[in-house]
Amino acid sequence: MQTFIRTAAATGLALAMALPAPALAQRRAEPQLQVSYPTDGAMGCDQLLVEISRMEQISGISAENAQSAQNQGALAEGAAGVAINAAAYSGALAAVPGLGMFANMAGGAARRNAEARARAEAERIRIADQRRSLLSGIYQGRQCGVPVAPPVTTPTVAAAVAPSVAASPATDGVEPPAQPAAPVAGDGLRL
Repeated sequence: MQTFIRTAAATGLALAMALPAPALAQRRAEPQLQVSYPTDGAMGCDQLLVEISRMEQISGISAENAQSAQNQGALAEGAAGVAINAAAYSGALAAVPGLGMFANMAGGAARRNAEARARAEAERIRIADQRRSLLSGIYQGRQCGVPVAPPVTTPTVAAAVAPSVAASPATDGVEPPAQPAAPVAGDGLRL
């Protein structure tokens, strides 16, 4: 009878691991992450840096959560396998109809739950990376963090004129207008 209790406890453990983790339940209360928000264009340089940093943190945390979900799914499936083996060796599998099926379902549910959480975390990483790229583009487009360039001095007119036509007091640096060329036969004009 004690073997049956231990087997049932192991099966219950596998089923409990199939349930969502508390951190995932807490995340469901958070608003869903989006690539862009209407207020992104109104952010200042410091706000953009804070949001870019937050996206990097979300990517790192989500990567850890995805790995944890995969590990938890493998552990739950392994626990279900151990529970079935223990029930088979103790004779409880034959004594309690449906125990093996229940343990297999619990292990399968844990695996599917872990895969779904890992996919959700991968999607969250993708969105956070895209948002970080978008915000980085806005940051660079506004030239945040770029030192202000010294003012450009415009060259004077005399320095821009060729030396052969240097400014003289009579012309004041201005050339007389060029004379129009006489029409040439064959250029489409009638003479």
